[in-house]
Amino acid sequence: MAKCRINTGPMMTGISYMIPVICLGGILQSFGTMLGGSSVGSDTTSFAGMLYAGGTISMNMVVPVLAAYIAYGICDRPGIAPGLMIGVLSVNYKIGFVGGIIGGYAVGYFLRFMKEKIPLNKNLQSLMPLLILPILGGLFSILLMDYVVGPLLGGLQSFLVGLFAELQAGPRIVFGLVMGAMMGVDFGGPVTKIATTVANGLVADGVLGPEGAKVCCGIVPALGLGLATFLFPQKFTRAERATGPSTIVLGCAQVGEGGLPYLLRDPLHVMPAGIAGSAVTGAIAMFFNVGSPVMMGGFFAFPVMQNIFPGAFIAVAAGVAVEILLVALIKKTVTGEDELDELSGLDDASGDVDFEISIEEG
Repeated sequence: MAKCRINTGPMMTGISYMIPVICLGGILQSFGTMLGGSSVGSDTTSFAGMLYAGGTISMNMVVPVLAAYIAYGICDRPGIAPGLMIGVLSVNYKIGFVGGIIGGYAVGYFLRFMKEKIPLNKNLQSLMPLLILPILGGLFSILLMDYVVGPLLGGLQSFLVGLFAELQAGPRIVFGLVMGAMMGVDFGGPVTKIATTVANGLVADGVLGPEGAKVCCGIVPALGLGLATFLFPQKFTRAERATGPSTIVLGCAQVGEGGLPYLLRDPLHVMPAGIAGSAVTGAIAMFFNVGSPVMMGGFFAFPVMQNIFPGAFIAVAAGVAVEILLVALIKKTVTGEDELDELSGLDDASGDVDFEISIEEG
């Protein structure tokens, strides 16, 4: 039997460094929204506006940090600067953590290959990690993102944004269902951005329903997974259980990225749960015509939203319940091998990690 296995150690390294950045940005944005209300995004002088702006800066650093430390997990320190660059380019192209993961792996293995193949005199070896490899990695990052990954994923995303925008002319419950499902696919990634771009644009036209549903849907993925770590601990690794409380807080603050460590480790089982939970939430929120003039905040934004009781609370509670139920039904129980795999990624960040493809006969 053929078995193909891609070692996830570098990605777990990137996630471990990414989580504190997500926590900082999400909480700052939520507190800013709670203190500054619906106009906080355009307020640059008040304390609330500065909190929100600081949170936005931190959230923009999430993908660069993820990409940088994925590359670091593969080729050590020479990968950090090129990884940061390719992560920033992913943000600029609006392709999120998918671009960051692809770019981080690509630049990491490129530099590892160059490190082994470039012949240098012993007197020049000291220049390799400080100058030669970072420059080569930077050039590789620019070419890869500007000519391959960025145009492909960015063009696809632009096409899908236009396609999804046409749905808002149809039944609002169907629109909420589709938007929620999209937000449950990647927890703040490029598919989520398709839905949120349309919802954010409608706010400018005075249509607040999709934005209200978006806020509710944004709470569900991380909150549901965080609660599931307490209700069904056997489904999660020790590291995942340890981050459960922070994931709950991030979910309450509408930071879907808080669920990324769970999604990236086990996408085949976590993604369906996230899709179903968020879809239910979106449909119920649109049914009750929950509206929001703000784009961020989660529960902290509820005081400035419309029709939150009972609509928003029912929508979030139903979505979280569906997600937890599906996690319990379809997610596999963690084994000792799973624990070792995760520890190898989080605790041995500086070690070399190989891309493994093994063929087993049986």
